[in-house]
This record gives sequence, C-alpha cells and structure tokens, in this order.
Amino acid sequence: MSGKSLSKNQKLILLALVAATFAISLSYSFYFKVPPAVDARAYDAIAWNLVQGNGYRESLDIPLADDNAIMRVGPGYEFFLAAIYYLFGHSYAAVWIIQALLMSASAFLVFFLTREVFKSQWNYWMGIAAAGLIGLSPDLITIQSMLMTETLGVFLIIATAYLFFKYINQAMPPWQLAGIMGLALAAAATVRTPAAFLVFPIAGFFLFNKRRKHLLIFLLAISFIFLPWIARNFYVYQAFIPTNLAYGIDLLSGNHQGATGELEPYPVNDAYLEQYGLVKGSQLLTKEALSFIISNPVDFLKLTLYRISIYFSISRPTGFWFHLHGLSRAVTLLLSAAYAASVFTFGLWGIIKARGLGEEDKRRIKWFLAMLVMMPLAIVGIIVETRYRFLVYPFFAVFAGYGFWEAVQRRLSWRVVWYSFIIILLNTGLDAWRNSERIFQRLNEIF
Repeated sequence: MSGKSLSKNQKLILLALVAATFAISLSYSFYFKVPPAVDARAYDAIAWNLVQGNGYRESLDIPLADDNAIMRVGPGYEFFLAAIYYLFGHSYAAVWIIQALLMSASAFLVFFLTREVFKSQWNYWMGIAAAGLIGLSPDLITIQSMLMTETLGVFLIIATAYLFFKYINQAMPPWQLAGIMGLALAAAATVRTPAAFLVFPIAGFFLFNKRRKHLLIFLLAISFIFLPWIARNFYVYQAFIPTNLAYGIDLLSGNHQGATGELEPYPVNDAYLEQYGLVKGSQLLTKEALSFIISNPVDFLKLTLYRISIYFSISRPTGFWFHLHGLSRAVTLLLSAAYAASVFTFGLWGIIKARGLGEEDKRRIKWFLAMLVMMPLAIVGIIVETRYRFLVYPFFAVFAGYGFWEAVQRRLSWRVVWYSFIIILLNTGLDAWRNSERIFQRLNEIF
C-alpha cells in the first residue's frame, strides 16, 4: 500500500479531515476570541515592536539591554507574529486563521509521516488515525486559539521529522534535502528550544551512515538561521546567546531545595536578575542550579523522576486557561484527559508492537523512537508543565496510528494494551498521590 497513490475516495477523506481540522480550530478561536495574556501578551508586544521598527523588545520605557524580551521563549515565534502583523496589520484574526492553517498542515504532514516511517507496513487508515490525533487534539485546538508558541513549534517539528524520513528512504538523497532539514530544525528550535535535541538522532544518522558532507550541509543550514541572531545578541549583550535567557530561571526553578519540578515562583530568580542584570543574573542562576544538581545528585534524580511522572500523567490535562469557565472548562479537561490516555496508551502499545516488524522497518522505527525520546529528555531535567508535552504528541500519534490499524486488522493483543494502559494509569496514580493537594485545588477551580 505504501508505494501506491491514494484513490479518489481516500484523497477526499484526507481532505475532509484536514478541512475539519481547519474549521474546528478556526471556529474555536473566533468563538472564544482569547485576548493575549501573560506570555502571549509579551510575544504580541515584541512582534508589534518589530513591525514598528523598535527592535526586538517588549517595552520602550527601558534600555534595550535591560528589556525583558530576551527572557522570553523565542525568537522564532515573535518573528512569525511580526511577519503576520507586517502583512495584515495588528490583527489577531489573521493569527487565528494562519494558526488554524498550521493545524491543518500538521495533520496533513503527520499522515504522510506515517507512510515514511512504516513504509511497507503502512496502511491508509493508520495515517488517517495519526492525522486525526493531531488535527482533532483538544489540547492542540485549545492552544492554537492563543498567541502561544506550541502551534508553530509542533508544525516545524513534524516537518523536520518528515524531511528526515524522506531523506532516509531515498537511496541517493540529494544534498538539498539535508539543507532544508537543517533549516526546519533550526526554525523549530528558535520557536521551542527543546526541538534542538532532534539534532542528536539526525546527526547520529549522518555519522552512522558515513554521510559527513550531508552532515556539514545540515549544520551549515542550522548556522544560517542562528548566526544572525547570535551576532545581534552579542552586539546588544556582549554575550553568547543562541536563543534566549530563559534557561537560568527555568533550570533553577526546577532544581533547588524544596523544588517540585514544576514552574513555580522562586524569589531567588528575581533577586539575581534585579541585582546583577539579565545576562549576569541568568549565568548565576544557572550556576546555582548546577551546583545544586552536582551537590545533590539523588535529589536531582528524584526530581527528574517526578518530572517524568508529571509529563506522562493523565491527571494533568490542559484546560485551566483563563478563558475557560464552568462547563467549557470541565468539558476541555475531560476531553484532554481522555486524549492523553488514548495517545499515550495506544502509542506505547504501538511502540511495543513495532518490535515484531522486519529489520528494515525496525531500523526506521529506532530512529523515530530516538526522536520521540528527545522531546521529554530535553525538559525532564528542568521543569515540566502540561503544555510542554505537546511537542511529543506527533511522535506518539504516529505510533498510536499503527496501534489503531493493528486493532482494525484484529491483530490486537488486548493484554498488551491493558498492560500499556495500566502503566499509564499507575504513573497517573503516583502523580495524583504525590500532588493530591494541588490536583484537588485545581478541581475546585472547575466551577
């Protein structure tokens, strides 16, 4: 099936799913009309300042070197917003439309990503299931209605993975494909920094297969995106800053005496930044965090295990956004929890089931699994929030699509599915037990 073109009916079903993704996403955005707040407000301000010719800054009232913009996740998403504002004016509606299109494009690409990963084992309905898990994800539909980085980040990560497996599956891959892959990965890393970890499996593939020239092209493409920003930051701050300065706050917030592994207020952060400035303060915060990790390896390991538990816990659904109240919040939480349970359970089962594939298929699966592992690995040593796991959804969706297809074919081992679900459920129970007070407090906020 993988080598055949799609039939007319198959194309229509795929296009219907893509159209439904766009329509639902856009309807959600225009129904709630979520105004920018907190991080989104900062991204909005930075983007508009760029369009106005004021530079990459959040406020005009303080010197550029002291402006908080460099502390925000970026700069990719801010430049993305700036491009929209430059073309369409300061219009949130334009952002909602384009982010709904990105959702549709993500679902469309995931469909074809499954074909590149599973190749001879691929089936049309496997691709549809995976695409549906992305396009109709309650978590991703919710986040795309806001001026947040995840929608663009997820799309770029999917694009990077697709290009990587398109490269793998060609006997004589062109050097241009290695360069485009580097551009996509670099763009993803400027939007969501954890995406940078994908460089390890991709570079590993180049080295393992002795394709050093293509590795060089890949790295040069990455440099093409990063070097202008690094040069700008060195000019402004006299320091090497490849993306932003959020690392110091994040690292110490998750690694100090009394830390929970989640993003919580920690007075030391503000004190250091206020006393020493943004660059020096961030460096000292990082030093403090590393000192804690080195001096307390057991505590760090324990915190990391807690963060892994939070990352995969279905008791951490998304839905506690300020625009959701009462019934809309309750429905969002239920759908989000059900979605997480489904994508993680069937995704885990798909990973287990893929062990029985042929050697050629398993070779691709191993590289894809390595990419999946990079997403949680990039953050479980720092801090974990529910939306941080959105980047791993496309990888689990592909494996879950394979699991769903196995179920349709009646090759489903329910015992293994139950084992997968029990693993997810036990982890959720551990997370709920450890954080019962916090979770009950959240539940009281529903109504």
